[in-house]
Amino acid sequence: LQSMVHEDFIRRYINRGQKVLDAGSGPGRFSIFMSKIGAKITVLDVSETQLELARRNIMTAGLIKNTEKFIRADICDFSMMPDNSFDISVSFGGPLSYVCERRFTAVDELVRVTKPEGVILVSVMSLMGVLIGPAVTGNIAALASPDKTVSGNPPLWPVAVTGDLPAFPSHSAGINHAPMHLYTADELGKLFGACTVLETAGSNVTLREHDTSCEKIAENPNAWDTLVKLEKKLNHDPGLVNSGSHIIMAVRKK
Repeated sequence: LQSMVHEDFIRRYINRGQKVLDAGSGPGRFSIFMSKIGAKITVLDVSETQLELARRNIMTAGLIKNTEKFIRADICDFSMMPDNSFDISVSFGGPLSYVCERRFTAVDELVRVTKPEGVILVSVMSLMGVLIGPAVTGNIAALASPDKTVSGNPPLWPVAVTGDLPAFPSHSAGINHAPMHLYTADELGKLFGACTVLETAGSNVTLREHDTSCEKIAENPNAWDTLVKLEKKLNHDPGLVNSGSHIIMAVRKK
């Protein structure tokens, strides 16, 4: 579901021949999707490992001809790129969450390298989605001690007040998850105050990310089709935008 919602934004705003920056590309999933549309992609990530993985995935997909550059860089520093370089700038998957207090610099850079009247597509981790997690998953320990660290997980109330989520153990991956800043849709819109907000949606507002029932639903094509339609119908609702795993926003540079 998460991938589908992001791809819907790409379909609405990205066209063949446009110059697109994929900032924080990871292994290149969205670079590949945008290349299939016919956009000319600059692939950027802070990790050399992720860049090399993106390169291999793009080559395997037979789309390397649509890739203009691979750049290793921090999303807060695009000094190697001139102003107004791209028709569209994309930062999906939460890079703006992971740079935490440097998010203001990152937004300035995304806006700077985008052409006037160009569009910026971003997704960030949702504050409300994280806060309701213990209730949805039945994490009694976290709910019973909202002011205390429980099993390495940070206490709820400080996160609710600041939006800052310290590093915490990822039990599924067996590593410490990096610190993040979590957003509301209102905060994200204000962060792009110099731009015009075009649309905002939540991701996974009908079914939580990593919910095991997703696999069961997917086994029934009719049930899966209904779930996808529900997600697309509901994820722009102002009352639900903040409830999913990510908040996705399209803005236009003035």
